[in-house]
Amino acid sequence: MSPEGVGLTGLALLTLLLALGCPVGLAMIGVGLGGFAILIGPEPALRILERAALETAGNPGFTVIPLFILMGALVARAGIGRDLFEAARRLSGGRPAGLALAGLGASAGFAAASGSSLATASAMARAALPEMRAAGTDPRLAAGVIAAGGTLGIMIPPSIALLLYALVMEQSVGAMFLAGILPGLLGLLLYALAALAAGRIWQPARLGPPTERHRGGGRGALAALALFAFVMGGIYTGLFTPTEAAGAGAGLALLLALGRGLRFGEIRAAFGETVTLSATLFVILIGAEAFGYFLSVSRLAPALEDWVAAAGIGPYGLLCAILAFYLLLGCLMDSLAMILLTVPIFAPLAAAAGFDPIWFGILAVTAVEVGLITPPVGLNLFVVRAAAADMPLGTIWRGVLPFVLADVVRLGLLIALPGLALWLPALLGP
Repeated sequence: MSPEGVGLTGLALLTLLLALGCPVGLAMIGVGLGGFAILIGPEPALRILERAALETAGNPGFTVIPLFILMGALVARAGIGRDLFEAARRLSGGRPAGLALAGLGASAGFAAASGSSLATASAMARAALPEMRAAGTDPRLAAGVIAAGGTLGIMIPPSIALLLYALVMEQSVGAMFLAGILPGLLGLLLYALAALAAGRIWQPARLGPPTERHRGGGRGALAALALFAFVMGGIYTGLFTPTEAAGAGAGLALLLALGRGLRFGEIRAAFGETVTLSATLFVILIGAEAFGYFLSVSRLAPALEDWVAAAGIGPYGLLCAILAFYLLLGCLMDSLAMILLTVPIFAPLAAAAGFDPIWFGILAVTAVEVGLITPPVGLNLFVVRAAAADMPLGTIWRGVLPFVLADVVRLGLLIALPGLALWLPALLGP
């Protein structure tokens, strides 16, 4: 079998293992080492595993990952989500679909402080979903707002997904974060329009219940915004490197949690969550490194480039095919694993087609966002289900459809207007 054939076989085997539920990192390590052993030899394959582990664990740039995860875990446990929801409800009080808009606004604010979609959806499910349901908001609208609002955590910086893309593709972390700001805000705007449209259809009399004006939430909301400004401002003023900003942000989040009376058990749980998630991500990173070596010796990427050129589908045809694959894969796979698995394959193809790597990264992460709310296995759907066990899964699925459509519109706008992602990095990039 040719090296290219071995590469395609490896991809098919990896897809099968993932469909069977094999852990992503272990599947990538197994297929990568097996394919490398077939093409080069068993002993070199073992050395590749050693090199991949050492390069990943010993890379000082990767220390930013657990620090940002810790910052998000502490913010999630400090009760910031409820304060943000109360503050957003005050701003939207009395307006149509006020609770839905408040949930989206609070999700955007929490995303800016946590960097995690699952943490954002989980916090908003606890803080906003019970009140929305108690106030009579249509269950579909309430579920859709919480699940879709959580995806803002993957785009609004600091974002774990943008961070991983930057590290894997050796792009500037600061530039990637800047590139995510306008697409993240665009997503918030389109989600708000989707919520209003869905409310008009599902609750035509009132577009969802108007909210009452509540007091409280201001201090927590200001704390979240201050944390965001501290981290991002430190990066773009040159006061911090991204790693230093992550460490400073985690330290400030810890002080914030202590100031809000967070108990030792909760703080310990935040550190435990950080260790668990970081270890999982590092195993996936090691697997991606090993799988990348296999793809390199299989010459699969150049073969795919030649196939694309021969097919004559053109650069934008290739881009649409890649994004369609992301949307399909999002129904089956975790978002961060998707990025680490596919970026080494797709990013070189996009670069060969002449696309800016930062712009392509924003498109890829946006497509991954859709996967978080795409039935049947979008992870944010199950976060909502965990918070509302009595809500049928079909109700949640129907609730996210308007927001999936909004994300497809956003993808179209980002393709048509690359400046939405590239303008701020060009203007303010470090």
